[in-house]
Amino acid sequence: MDPNLNKNTQEVGYVTSSRDFLVFLDGMPTVKINDLVISETGKRGWVNSLHKTQVEVLMLDEGAVNPGELFKRSDSRLSISMGEYLLGRAVNPLGVSIDGKRLLATGKDIKSELDRKAPNINMRKFITEQFVTGITLIDTLIPIGKGQRELVLGDAHAGKTAFTVDLILNQRERNVVCIYASIGKPISQLKSLLEVLKDTGAMAYTVVIAASSSEAAPLIYLTPQTAFTVSEYFQKSGRDVLLILDDIGSHAKIYREISLLSGKTPGRESYPGDIFYQHSHLLERAGNFKDENGGGSITALPVLEVNLADFATYLPTNLVGMTDGHLLFNSNFRNQGKSPAIDVSLSVTRVGRQTQKRLQNLLSSRIRELMARAAELQTISKFSSELPFQTRLTLKQKEIFEELLNQENSTRINLELQIVLLSLTFTPLFLEKDAEFIKKSKAVILDIFTKDETLKAFLEKLAEIETLDEFLKQLTALIPVINNYLVVGTQNSKLKSQK
Repeated sequence: MDPNLNKNTQEVGYVTSSRDFLVFLDGMPTVKINDLVISETGKRGWVNSLHKTQVEVLMLDEGAVNPGELFKRSDSRLSISMGEYLLGRAVNPLGVSIDGKRLLATGKDIKSELDRKAPNINMRKFITEQFVTGITLIDTLIPIGKGQRELVLGDAHAGKTAFTVDLILNQRERNVVCIYASIGKPISQLKSLLEVLKDTGAMAYTVVIAASSSEAAPLIYLTPQTAFTVSEYFQKSGRDVLLILDDIGSHAKIYREISLLSGKTPGRESYPGDIFYQHSHLLERAGNFKDENGGGSITALPVLEVNLADFATYLPTNLVGMTDGHLLFNSNFRNQGKSPAIDVSLSVTRVGRQTQKRLQNLLSSRIRELMARAAELQTISKFSSELPFQTRLTLKQKEIFEELLNQENSTRINLELQIVLLSLTFTPLFLEKDAEFIKKSKAVILDIFTKDETLKAFLEKLAEIETLDEFLKQLTALIPVINNYLVVGTQNSKLKSQK
């Protein structure tokens, strides 16, 4: 046999049939899943499945593919080139720039396959460090740990996307790399997102990976895979990564479309039988990792839009089962002016509480207990006009907490200030005031704890206090100092209103 024969030959396949972006080839006997193939006209595709007599290919480039057309097997596999130059950029799932700028590769960039196995349990370590969001309701009542997978689900227009954008903005100066995967969103929404991130300076530590709703279905399907691959690159350099998949429901619908087109047997709600695997093998790539696996962590927040009137459907229950908790957004809460519009009673975090400091954890437990008791008393109070003092006090504290947990978009509150602000509810300072006073004074209190030397010194010693009762005792002793500022602030407000 001629030794040069293999050098001069190449595996080819011929199109037997095509269905939109799905092509079936005859030939290529040694091809593997995720190998790239190229047509005579230069259109690219990747091998998605292998059948007994044919090869199933998903096309990456648009354009008609006709029966009998020749495809050649490429030496490449489905992968993306990565490097530090991705920070501050917006790319499509194949790593092509979509922000109008040229990607500045260094020549030392790494090429990684998109479809990779999740690291096994030996490469992971316990989640012990809190992922600080800067949002009081989350950090105190529904904490998230670094490496946790927390599902964000809820009604349309309930503020889910605004919440995830706030998470990115609040990671400034925290040495966290943010990866935002925009899956099948309209181009207008993508442009708005990029403008917000650029205007706030958040693009400096963010990578946006996007396939718009007008893109080919295979590109939209690849978006979360690319997002995880990029996340793993930064995680292996020892950094903490926040990964947002918005919206994982769009990914599921695209995969359903691909599966039905390829002839897979439909199951519940027409989803294929392996839809659970498609999402679980992705989300398993998140976690907190040992130093021998690069260290760092990937905190994944898949976003899912559901109808809260019937959210126990196939896809939500699947995702709830494979994540470490969920945040339930309710559009009714948003209409009432609550931000973030999260239903605390129906939201869950399975590993977040173990990451909280002792004082924060004790405070969180007391608040949740009070809110639960207030919910019961609120029902009873409807049947009586005269309520005992303790009942009225509990209901009043609930109103104060709801106001304190209300946080405007694009604002960040440090953990120490969150603890102080919420703890004031258990002191005489707030017990003598109503919710309207709290609303007006919240910003003043946050400001004085960063300026007054006595109050700043108190914050610095916060870690030394082990019990909540001792903390409340020391905080109560500072009420005269806080009151002085509040009186001055009230007087200034009156002068401004008179002018």
